[in-house]
Amino acid sequence: MEEVLIIGGGFAGLAAGVALAKAGRRVRLLEQKPHLGGRARSFVDPQSGFLVDNGQHIIMGCYHAALRFLGEIGTLERIALQCRLRVHFLEPPGRLTTLECPNLPSPWHMLAGVLRSDSFGWREKREVLRLGRALASEEKSRDSLSALTVEEWLVRLGQSEKVRRGFWDLLAIAALNEDPRRAAAAVFARVLRLALFSSPADSRLGIPRFGLSDCYTGAAQAYITSRGGQVELNRSVAGFLIAEGVCRGVRLADGSEIEAASVVSAVPWHELARLLPGELLRSEPTFTNLLALRPAPIISINLWYDRAITELDFAALRGTTVQWLFNRSRIPSAGENCISLVLSGAHALTSRSKEELLTVALGDLGELLPAAREAKLLHSLVIKERFATFSPCVGVDELRPPARSPVRGLYLAGDWTATRLPATIEGAVASGYAAAQALLKRD
Repeated sequence: MEEVLIIGGGFAGLAAGVALAKAGRRVRLLEQKPHLGGRARSFVDPQSGFLVDNGQHIIMGCYHAALRFLGEIGTLERIALQCRLRVHFLEPPGRLTTLECPNLPSPWHMLAGVLRSDSFGWREKREVLRLGRALASEEKSRDSLSALTVEEWLVRLGQSEKVRRGFWDLLAIAALNEDPRRAAAAVFARVLRLALFSSPADSRLGIPRFGLSDCYTGAAQAYITSRGGQVELNRSVAGFLIAEGVCRGVRLADGSEIEAASVVSAVPWHELARLLPGELLRSEPTFTNLLALRPAPIISINLWYDRAITELDFAALRGTTVQWLFNRSRIPSAGENCISLVLSGAHALTSRSKEELLTVALGDLGELLPAAREAKLLHSLVIKERFATFSPCVGVDELRPPARSPVRGLYLAGDWTATRLPATIEGAVASGYAAAQALLKRD
């Protein structure tokens, strides 16, 4: 049985490994770092000793590939999935409202939820319902969105600035990790159809009740090794062995080589560009397009207080710089009274110092939660991920490569590949499955 070599141990690489191992292939997965998880992992904060996620992630009911993956490796119960969609909104001076969708057939669950919600005035409710109707009609003419940003599309559909800033922008930034003035409307429309207007079950949100790594890395590794595969850490790949349009393996940083009939690259796009021969990167359009992809940053701010400042699991934040709040006190190893704040698409903020960002976050919390003004901050940790995701800007679909590369024996996985999804856990897992399927089909 020929060995399949996988480069990269994040969601994409591990999903590809699990799929190939299940199909009876012997998998050998190489990870450059001393841990699995890539950009979606947990680590112990050395100062506090508490477990921290590298960035806050959620699961949705529409994440069919991700839920299948977690079910296959036996960790699905580590995600607390809602019975039905329920989102709280916080805005100064501490006003709390809720959007909760009843268990009705789609799209009535969403429409009824909006109509019953105290998060919108009657004018905003009409605007949201108008967009829902537009989604159904525009699904048949997707080209109409190809040149529009999210902001341009929302304005075209008559969405006021109030409903854009207080609802659609929060969803767009969370799902796409990009400013609505840059992000592609076509990608956002797909997300809305899948997440909000598909079914009540698909609209549900799920929050990990363990550290993110504990939700999948160890279980996926055990799945692969129990079927005769290998997972090797601290294995730095320096380049692919490519000759006459065929990939026959990889060259490691120490100069040694590993030969394989099939290689799955599950590294970020900018890492893939580094591993390819320069001539191939310049001459093959599939690979040249990688150079046009741009990153989008995420900033996470973790705060530990001397007392609880909220009972909410999570909330969308209106009228503040910080966009989302997550209560990590539900994760025992994260420490008591731990709050995680998220700033996605944070291009304008990455240059600011961690001290400045902390000041902004504390100011926002003070406006939203009276208890935060009275509580004592014990510890904080600011995490900047400058290359958190690719930027789903207008025209990005034309730049994203398929799972089957132009080089025979080389397959591509990663949330940045042609999944038609943004850079989410679902996109990463779906890409891993797509790469495994392409490999098995060709063989």
